[in-house]
Amino acid sequence: MTSHVDAQVQAAIAAARNKRQQQREDRAQFAERRAAGLVARKAAKLRRRCAVCDRPLSGRKGRACGAGCGQFVCRKPHRPDCGDVHAGQCPNGIAGTRGEAA
Repeated sequence: MTSHVDAQVQAAIAAARNKRQQQREDRAQFAERRAAGLVARKAAKLRRRCAVCDRPLSGRKGRACGAGCGQFVCRKPHRPDCGDVHAGQCPNGIAGTRGEAA
């Protein structure tokens, strides 16, 4: 036979266990949202930099890749030209830049 004190103690233990489990779930959910936010932040930062020379692209000074890979290259007058360099590195592969048939 269980006394009412034992029942209260068991109820308090169960409540503490449930609270800890809820905290674990909250922390895991927060960690997932934080990771997704960090990935989005890094992607946004990379969109504001040249894909080749890593210079900042302020305003509309960059141009998008012609193959549609989503990367931007700068228009700075330096050699080799970032557009030419990126054409050889583009993951979508611009025809005629890697020895492929056009």
